[in-house]
Amino acid sequence: MRNLVNKRICSICSCSDSKLIYNQHFSKMSIGGLLDGYDVVVCDNCGFCYADNIPQQSDFDIYYRDMSKYEHPDRDNQTSSFDIARFRSTLSALIKFIPRSESRILEIGCSTGELLSLLKDNGFENVAGIDPSPACAETARRLYGIRVISSSLFVPVVDESSIDVVVMVGVLEHVRELKTALKLSRDMLKEDGLVYIEVPDASHYVKGEDAPFQEFSLEHINFFGPVSLRNLLISNGFAQVHLERSMVEANYRTSTPAIRAIFRKDNTGMPSAIKPDLQTKVGLRLYVDKSNQEDKQIRDAIANIVTVGRSIIVWGTGAHTLRLLATSKLGEAKIIAFVDSNPKYQGKKLNGLPIVAPQAIKDWSDPILISSRVYQEEIAGQIMNELHLENEIIRLYDFGRGSIPNKENC
Repeated sequence: MRNLVNKRICSICSCSDSKLIYNQHFSKMSIGGLLDGYDVVVCDNCGFCYADNIPQQSDFDIYYRDMSKYEHPDRDNQTSSFDIARFRSTLSALIKFIPRSESRILEIGCSTGELLSLLKDNGFENVAGIDPSPACAETARRLYGIRVISSSLFVPVVDESSIDVVVMVGVLEHVRELKTALKLSRDMLKEDGLVYIEVPDASHYVKGEDAPFQEFSLEHINFFGPVSLRNLLISNGFAQVHLERSMVEANYRTSTPAIRAIFRKDNTGMPSAIKPDLQTKVGLRLYVDKSNQEDKQIRDAIANIVTVGRSIIVWGTGAHTLRLLATSKLGEAKIIAFVDSNPKYQGKKLNGLPIVAPQAIKDWSDPILISSRVYQEEIAGQIMNELHLENEIIRLYDFGRGSIPNKENC
């Protein structure tokens, strides 16, 4: 059950009144689960859209420390070609604003340090990172020789007024206590310091390509449009320098609209007035309508599997599966076990059933339902080309399949 004590107020204008846009629901793992759903709402005053009735920030900090998936242990910590292209695109957007080659750059939520390594390769030697996952920090040190402090961004670990550029890529959409996070980030910056921010563009979710409702993921709890992102930053002591919108190819046949912005530490003490965000709530409602239409096909396919009554193996235990277990008939299917390549999920239970490693099913002949859109073809390739299994593979998404990409190309 959701804890209503954890109701949020708007992080921009502190208004406590909001209107519901969508109810999201998830099943939870036996250990390490974060939440069983949330309410997507829009602030009555300024139009900021966010997830309400969610755990406290400390719960998120523990989750990202203990359940990180960003070091990709299933790929031996190797970065995919899509991630490399995405980091290079971010580098291109960021690098022109870095004032000097000797600028001190700190990336918050740096994962395994791929972006920092690209900055280092381009002559910016004074780079470091902060990430809540000890595994990510160790991987960054081992692969790139980059110092990453394993810490929550809410624990001050850097001297005040010591950083030239703070970088936050894919971070602010995950943070409950936005005002505190931005205050601490601002305190780190020198007098003329910059912050580079990259977040999904919720006002344009409908233009993206992904599984239905996937943007309302287990971890995304803030839904920014350009106006609300600007409002958040200027209300917390920053002045806008640059803002642009783009489409990011996140993975195979998957794209996400994004906002990339540069803000400068504002020392005038006179922030600009905020303007109501009228676009994002409209965009989210369009996204909900689109997702509902696409989701019906997925739920119908799952209902047919349940009707036939065959035993199945479900591969994937991420937000995609957790949502379908809570909102479709997948929970009624004759599931033998769940499979996941992430060792942090293995050994836990989902809906009372074990989560096992891929190698555990080598002698099982049951059909395998791939419960992932982003990694569907990669998983299919792993089943056939690495595990050499002849099990029937049930796909929920039809990409007009030709050749199946391997891990290196996904």
